[in-house]
Amino acid sequence: MMGCGQFYVIREGDTLFSIANEFDTTPENILRLNPSLDAETLPVGRRICIISATNQPVTCPLGTLPYNINEGDTILSIALRFGTSVESLLAANPDVDPYNLQVGQRICISERFQEPPICPTRNFYVVRRSDTIFAIASSFGVSVDEILRINPDINPRNLAPGQIICIPLAPSPIEIIINVRAKRLTVYKNGNIFREYIVATGKPETPTPTGIFEVVNKEIDPGGPYGTRWLGLSAKGYGIHGTNNPASIGTAASNGCIRMYNEDIEALFDITVVGTPVRILP
Repeated sequence: MMGCGQFYVIREGDTLFSIANEFDTTPENILRLNPSLDAETLPVGRRICIISATNQPVTCPLGTLPYNINEGDTILSIALRFGTSVESLLAANPDVDPYNLQVGQRICISERFQEPPICPTRNFYVVRRSDTIFAIASSFGVSVDEILRINPDINPRNLAPGQIICIPLAPSPIEIIINVRAKRLTVYKNGNIFREYIVATGKPETPTPTGIFEVVNKEIDPGGPYGTRWLGLSAKGYGIHGTNNPASIGTAASNGCIRMYNEDIEALFDITVVGTPVRILP
């Protein structure tokens, strides 16, 4: 049985959440240590057991380090911060629900992966077979010199498939329109339909937000439920991404994000720049 790190006497006005925040833990941990406690009616003067997240014993496996969930964290933002992947985080934390992280919850961070190059625009591109620096520059409406300036270490005459380069920002010739009801994403280029994809959208209890947004960041290989690519939207916490559940495409299955087949999001990723407008229709 877990011992008690310290005791706390409930005061007037206390709530389970205020106590949890004060001791860097979670309401669930407090209730687990005090099973007879009624979260709705905290008795003033009662002494309860508290173990803060910072005092919890370290049980993370070798090669990982402990991390306490902060306000606003998502499994993807944590993976990006530590240079790892969602898939590796979930493998190191098999009991963690990535869609229900709790402030103060302790997880284990896997070893750092090789990070993409520093890219101030967050506008990454993955080189494909037969790509040339001139073709890439032309497709994004920038000059070769601009690309080389922001990627000083690349050899423009020896691009390798899978190589990650940073693309300067320029006005996007494309617009993305998503029809939630039809489960369809349409790419318009210079006002004309360019490509169409079937997608998965939010479940009734976690609907996809509608309105006018834009792409604010691009990430490569986030892993896990986010698949091989991520296009973050200006609707905070939402994005267009791949999936590890291809059977869900064409259904209302996500927590609000737009899911695509991995091969489809990879194709969309390569033509989308930060700042691309995204309109989501009901």
